[in-house]
Amino acid sequence: MKQKTVLYASLICLVLLAASIAYNFLNEEDPYLGYTGLGDSVKLSEDDRKVYFSYYQDGKESIYRANIDGSAVEQIIHPDEERHRKPDLSPNGEKLLYLSQNRDRIQSLYIADLNGENPKKLTDDTIHVEEAVFSKNKIYFVGMSAEAVGKAEGETKEGFDLHSVDREGKNEQKLTDQDHFTMNHLAISTDGSELYYTLFNGNSDKIYAYHVEDKRERRADWVPTEVGSLYDWDYDEEKQAFTYTDVSEESDSSLFKYELYYRDLNGDKTKQLTTLESSVVSPDFFHQSDKIAFLEYTNWSGHPEKYQLKTVDFNTNEMDNITMDLPESTNSHWLREALNIFTSSTAIAILYTVLLCLVTLYSYKKYGKPYRTGLISLLLAVAVFISSFILGIMTNPWVGIAISIVAIGMVPGSLIALIVGFLIDKFAKKTK
Repeated sequence: MKQKTVLYASLICLVLLAASIAYNFLNEEDPYLGYTGLGDSVKLSEDDRKVYFSYYQDGKESIYRANIDGSAVEQIIHPDEERHRKPDLSPNGEKLLYLSQNRDRIQSLYIADLNGENPKKLTDDTIHVEEAVFSKNKIYFVGMSAEAVGKAEGETKEGFDLHSVDREGKNEQKLTDQDHFTMNHLAISTDGSELYYTLFNGNSDKIYAYHVEDKRERRADWVPTEVGSLYDWDYDEEKQAFTYTDVSEESDSSLFKYELYYRDLNGDKTKQLTTLESSVVSPDFFHQSDKIAFLEYTNWSGHPEKYQLKTVDFNTNEMDNITMDLPESTNSHWLREALNIFTSSTAIAILYTVLLCLVTLYSYKKYGKPYRTGLISLLLAVAVFISSFILGIMTNPWVGIAISIVAIGMVPGSLIALIVGFLIDKFAKKTK
């Protein structure tokens, strides 16, 4: 290749790379605009015959239900502008609870009949609801001030706390005043005396319990002490069983894989149930059999997330896909989809690698230095990685994490550039 051709190709690649990065930083478009696919949570009925879930059709998220074998799919909630998600069922199986997100991304709590009829709003737009569960007499939810939604840690003193409200939307009470930065995976004990949820304690996510009568918050005593970090989870008090997702031992540092684990609380061994090498979310125990329903995040860690409903037997590890006849997109989104592909993290990584290889070739042709580009890129990756710790301490930990991921992503391209430099140098010497 001529030196000018290599230079022009490098400049074109640089422009494409800069445009892709700028698009990701500046683009505030909702990744689910026009999306068609499953939402991120599922809930089984008490008799295990039905599964409730949210589903996007052309960006509109609604509550659906289907038979557990995937048949008889029906949409039971029909929103206009808002997105409806995270269904939960009352203990007697007669009422449905769900969240409704408005254009400002504030989520409100709704209750309806099991078929979706007679919906009633239980919370107003001054509070953002993150999770909600039924008890026998009232509803508990995790909420925070709507004004604090979207603000980073340190930008606001408002955070998540436990709340309760009756089924008529009256007598709303704030039960805690801890202002947690994260508070999720809300669950309730069989007798309704304790609420369980996940908090980040500075090192990892742990399950905490809130006793309704004495209003105390403490670590949940049924969680085995040897269980380290955990993410999504479900607890079956009757079975004395616990299932959760955690980073697998096979994960590499560039992209953790989250597998599903099972623990009989009367035993002392934890069992890994999946080896999907992706991410597992929303596990839910079957009530009448030894199985767990869950969603596999099949394009982990892409956006928008694509999920597949699966079940696994926690005795045999036998796994099944649940195929449902869900409505397809009625609109064409090829331009948006193409733009998402060409500005994805994978595309950026490829462009960066190609740019380094072209600059390596140009550097060799002009200066006779085949390794300089790869070494500079590798040193830059190290500098960015070190700076991520400094920025994480001085500003926001999540900013530090994001920058460290960028630094780690630079390493493969740098190594490939060094290999290309080695091959160019070796080939050039052979041809002399």
